[in-house]
Amino acid sequence: MNMLLSHMRFSMIDLEKGIGGLQNITEHMESLGADMQKNKVNSLWAEMAYPSLKGLSAWFADLLERVSQVVEWTTKVSLLKSIWLGGLFNSMSFLTSNMQVAARANSLPLDFMRNRCRFYNTRDLADITGVPAQGINVHGLFMEGAGWEDGKGEDEGYITESKMKDLHPLMPICNVFAVHIDEMSWVAMYHCPLFSTTLRGATFITQTNVRMDPDDSEIRWILAGAALLTQDD
Repeated sequence: MNMLLSHMRFSMIDLEKGIGGLQNITEHMESLGADMQKNKVNSLWAEMAYPSLKGLSAWFADLLERVSQVVEWTTKVSLLKSIWLGGLFNSMSFLTSNMQVAARANSLPLDFMRNRCRFYNTRDLADITGVPAQGINVHGLFMEGAGWEDGKGEDEGYITESKMKDLHPLMPICNVFAVHIDEMSWVAMYHCPLFSTTLRGATFITQTNVRMDPDDSEIRWILAGAALLTQDD
């Protein structure tokens, strides 16, 4: 994050000096100026940043939110009650660290640990009073290729058909806790992939579990290309 912010700052200062006639305009300055006029993220910024398909204005607003989460986290110096997973540079490493903590606490090998997801029935962070008793809470996930039916009371929701004009419904806050592979049940569960962006492919993060209706078939969601995203682009 610091490298990206520093590079952005110095490149903007250089561009300002070039426009003001204080130094020669370089090819990089011209490229940055042109990208800003087109609302496009500069390629040199993108190389140091996280996967994103957003335009410059939305990308910059997203960056400020990421910085805000980092500042809150480092100020508190303890786990937040819920982590904006999409706001991390490396979501996969964070999820792996969740398994490492559980593995050490229970003297189990990391290779035999799996992250288990359980979605609450709320999207409001105010409803979360503190860190979970087990694992971590994450928010800001989106569903693509399907919809989500909230549960009632303590019953977890489940994957369902997409609603009209709702391409990327916001998912409820999710509790992610690590279990031994022998304790991981896939009954009425969809092996749902998690990606950073809708581009998928190289933005794959990990495989998650999403609850289905007991009478549902996983093949249905595989054919629909249902997946979770950390950004709605």
